[in-house]
Amino acid sequence: QLKVDPSLKIWIGNIADGTKWKDLQSLVDQGPKSKWVEIFRGKGKGTAAVVYKTASEASEAIGMLNGMELNGQSVVVDTWEKSAKA
Repeated sequence: QLKVDPSLKIWIGNIADGTKWKDLQSLVDQGPKSKWVEIFRGKGKGTAAVVYKTASEASEAIGMLNGMELNGQSVVVDTWEKSAKA
C-alpha cells in the first residue's frame, strides 16, 4: 500500500471490466499529470486510486474527470477520504 497524504489521492469508481491502468492514466492525464495510477482488483474491483503532486491538482482532477467516459462507462470521481469512510 502506497503511503501518501490523502489530499493528494482521488478515488475513481465505475471502471469497466478489463480496463488497464494505462487506459486510465491516459484519461486522467488530460488534466493535471498524475504521479501514480492503480486499478484495484478483487474486493475493490471497478475502482482505482490516482495520486497527484499537489492537493490543488487532485481537486482540479476531480472536477474535470467526474462523469467522463472510459471504455463505455462514465467514471465517478471523488476525494479519497470520503469514500474510505463509507
